[in-house]
Amino acid sequence: MSIINRITGGVCTGPAKPGEDGLTVYGPHQPTEIRQRVYDFRLCPKVDQDEVLSGVDGADVRLSGVVILGGIKAILAGNGDHPGNDVRYARWELEDCVIIGSGRRCPEAQDGTTVTMRRCWVHDFGQAFDVRAFGAWAHRGARIIAEDCLFTQSQLWPWGLDLFSAMTDMGNHIGQAVNDHGLAALLRSRTYLPGPCRGLTADTGGLTLATRCYRNRRWIRIDGCSDYIDRSAARKIVVQIQGACPDMRPYLGQGMTGFFDISTA
Repeated sequence: MSIINRITGGVCTGPAKPGEDGLTVYGPHQPTEIRQRVYDFRLCPKVDQDEVLSGVDGADVRLSGVVILGGIKAILAGNGDHPGNDVRYARWELEDCVIIGSGRRCPEAQDGTTVTMRRCWVHDFGQAFDVRAFGAWAHRGARIIAEDCLFTQSQLWPWGLDLFSAMTDMGNHIGQAVNDHGLAALLRSRTYLPGPCRGLTADTGGLTLATRCYRNRRWIRIDGCSDYIDRSAARKIVVQIQGACPDMRPYLGQGMTGFFDISTA
């Protein structure tokens, strides 16, 4: 039986060295479990960042009560270097986790990896913007399964008045789509979906399965969800998440439930 590598509590404010991930988990032979830990990358210079968390070569990662604040790229499951092991072994489980203000990869799953999200809240994806924005994304044969999850934005309209980020985001999504599908991508409406609208999406053989999810803006896309919950049910999930996570008052200026009430109105 594999020995589990456990990380409990504490705060990470950036990578150990510029350009590295906050944490990289390698291989399937030692599952890594992270509980009640805060990754606060809001003050870390963007040029020093890569992923907040990543798993490669079939990594088995379990997160519970983990909070990610900021970061241009939150979570990458599978990086393209070891697709064989990723298809065979890679598994991520996120329970009672929160990602606030990350740019993208909230999470991103590729190369046959499977990510299961239960009672997770992804808010203001695209805020720590670099080249393009999105929330959770499954592609290249990967799966993201989301149960009782929230995908929310504080803006009343994608990008608000930030036209520069909007144009940069659109250009890079068009470029990615053309890379994946050729010039035929220019005829697909999905190509032109703004990053802040991409709550949970799938492409290039990826699959999303979503049930009992919440979005506070109708323009947020959650692929594969036919069973949306209302704001009252979503708030009950946040109360449960708050009980599993570290005290967020030092980071958000208030408890998580109060932050939900204000930021998603």
